[in-house]
Amino acid sequence: MARIPDATVDDVRAAVDLIDVVGDYVRLKKQGNRFVGLCPFHNEKTPSFSVDGRQDLFYCFGCKRGGDLFKFVEEIEGVGFLDAVRLLADRAGIEIVEEGGSHPEADEREAMHAALRFAARFFFDQLKTPSGKRGLDYLLGRGFSKETITTFGMGYAPDSWDAFLQAATEAQYRPELLEKVGLVKHRDGSDGHYDFFRDRVIFPILSPVGKVLGFGGRIVPGVPGGKQDDDYEPAKYINTSETPVYNKSGVLYGLKQAKTEIRGQEEALLVEGYADVVSLYQAGIKNVVASSGTALTSQQVNLLARYAKTVVLLYDADSAGIDAALKAVEIVLTGGLAVYVVQLPDGADPDSFVQQFGADAFRKVLREDRVDFVSFYVGQARKSGGLETGEGKGAVAEALMRAVARIDDPVAQEHYILRAAAELGVPDALLRSQYADASRNRRREERRPPPRYRTSDAPEQQPPPSEAPIVMRPEERSLLRLMFEHGTPMVEHILMKIGIDEFSPGLVREVVEHIIERYQAGTFDTEAFLRGDLGPIIQRLAAEVLSETHTLSDNWELKKGIGVPVLDEHPYEAANSTLKFLKLDRVEEAIEQCGHRIFLAAQADEDLTILNREKDQLTALRLQIAKGEFLEWGTEAVG
Repeated sequence: MARIPDATVDDVRAAVDLIDVVGDYVRLKKQGNRFVGLCPFHNEKTPSFSVDGRQDLFYCFGCKRGGDLFKFVEEIEGVGFLDAVRLLADRAGIEIVEEGGSHPEADEREAMHAALRFAARFFFDQLKTPSGKRGLDYLLGRGFSKETITTFGMGYAPDSWDAFLQAATEAQYRPELLEKVGLVKHRDGSDGHYDFFRDRVIFPILSPVGKVLGFGGRIVPGVPGGKQDDDYEPAKYINTSETPVYNKSGVLYGLKQAKTEIRGQEEALLVEGYADVVSLYQAGIKNVVASSGTALTSQQVNLLARYAKTVVLLYDADSAGIDAALKAVEIVLTGGLAVYVVQLPDGADPDSFVQQFGADAFRKVLREDRVDFVSFYVGQARKSGGLETGEGKGAVAEALMRAVARIDDPVAQEHYILRAAAELGVPDALLRSQYADASRNRRREERRPPPRYRTSDAPEQQPPPSEAPIVMRPEERSLLRLMFEHGTPMVEHILMKIGIDEFSPGLVREVVEHIIERYQAGTFDTEAFLRGDLGPIIQRLAAEVLSETHTLSDNWELKKGIGVPVLDEHPYEAANSTLKFLKLDRVEEAIEQCGHRIFLAAQADEDLTILNREKDQLTALRLQIAKGEFLEWGTEAVG
């Protein structure tokens, strides 16, 4: 089985910044020493997702997922640890030399991704060959520069039945594997396979961090080699179908290239075609994506919501494009984003418009001709004659209120209700009853069981069940955090002053046992807890403790009026104070239990001498702890 050396893993961790990686998926906002945002693992309205770059730690206080850099990539991309390291190594430009064999069949999912990477390189390299000149000439003729071709990794599939298949099998990729990821097809009535993409320019479809998921292929106009077949008309575009690593409803073409610009502008342009994305990007309009050959989905909108606040729809002005835009409006609003629509003049698409008139003209149209969804709905109804009858106007009003009901902001709701009333020429009171009905329907929808979902390249799965909270004392949280943050010296400082039986039995005590075991072996490393080496529950506890928003300092100041040194500023003083509070808690519990036994013994008329002596000793111990004398007791070895 393949293995990546620990030194390489450390190199990747040092080279890649967690904030940058998470920022590819989540719109983060700095808050103190951390960054916060909406959790990418569950739907939420209020940010509960926290990222701490100093500690290489992410944690969600809502769904309780947390861990380090590699764990985040595992969770968000639906891959294992080795795949996460490979993906981040590619990002950092670090070459991985694996131990124990790295044949693609060692891991089926990684083999699929490896085959897709091989295919992307094969198609790209074809542009440099004599047979690929046909594809390169077409791309250059479309106005795409060589730099743009490289940026998007475009390529060419040769006019051959099995050129790719031969190259891939020579590289030890099995035809059955290639078929699974949509690169070849099985020959009817025989055991052979043939290339799925032939004589087409290729558009690789990537995940936000650049993993190849699938391809789109456009037929090259003209007949190669002068061949002619009047009985066959190939499809203009063909795309990779659903595969174990590609779910097109959760992918946006061009997001890998556009995400930084989208985040900066907080606005995404949504177009229909691959060429639209590439042309606009080349013209300097880089906040643009396409829906990868499928109607817009809620998963794609949720993906955009990680980067943008507004979506501008730029669909074709034909009937199919208008219908798609009308359907997309509700989906975008449901995802919590503002939505506007732009229709280019004379039925042009973004690609042809920007190629003909240039970027400045496109930006002017984008700025001056955008309309909100109310104007778009009413405008389309007016063009089709839908406002000429009372029934038609009522249907438009119903559709508008259904869209408004998708908006959560009450100020925006009121704005659009009044806008709709003005556009339709009706009193707003008439629309409010329709809005109330639409709101009730939406609430009923939200109460339904959530649908099954998939990540962009992970197998289908059920949403993770809500996990029970980890119960521990505030003092224990603070002590664990101090040991995780400050390492071996703090472990020694704390555990030489408190016994393991003073920690709560169960998970907390188990964690302390692991800390002691690793301390005694000289191998204590917080990363082992965050990586999940000790299991997912302990990993979650470590992430939760290190992401704690309120420390013991805050808790005791608020609840008891007692000041405690701040953990981050005075860690050893904070440790001593926290140890005092935990020890006092335990002694109080012991005194209370002893008092209960004295009461029962007195009821039974038993000798109380020993019990009274025990209570006196506990009372004396409480006084010693309160004075801090216990800080001088730790002379024995830990454990």
